[in-house]
Amino acid sequence: MKKIRKGPHLLPIDILIIFLIAAAGIFLTVRGLGQKGSRVLVNAAGVKYEYSVSQNGTYSVAGELGPTTFEIKDGRVRITDSPCPNKTCISQGWHNPLVCLPNKVMITVEGENSVKTGQGRGRSNEEVQLDAVSE
Repeated sequence: MKKIRKGPHLLPIDILIIFLIAAAGIFLTVRGLGQKGSRVLVNAAGVKYEYSVSQNGTYSVAGELGPTTFEIKDGRVRITDSPCPNKTCISQGWHNPLVCLPNKVMITVEGENSVKTGQGRGRSNEEVQLDAVSE
């Protein structure tokens, strides 16, 4: 009598597909974390600032609730202090873009080959309005 196996069983091709998907996910995550740009763009309560990523340092911009402090180091940026109540923006770490919704601050690292706001959308840069969530 032949045993009937209940439940799922994996074929070698299934294991290969799972491995490839996991490897691709890890590669893309590591590649994104190490991404460096050429400038840091900050939109703080409607006021726009630009910083060079080549000048490491700690900077502060005035948001709606108070000053948001961020650090530029080795072509990356992170928020180190903010007056917002839950501090979610600080826990984002070295991420791009960084957003503090309560303080209305958005920080983006752009490379020389980055697409500028409005390009490819049939609008000029001046016509595009940014909010704290997306472009």
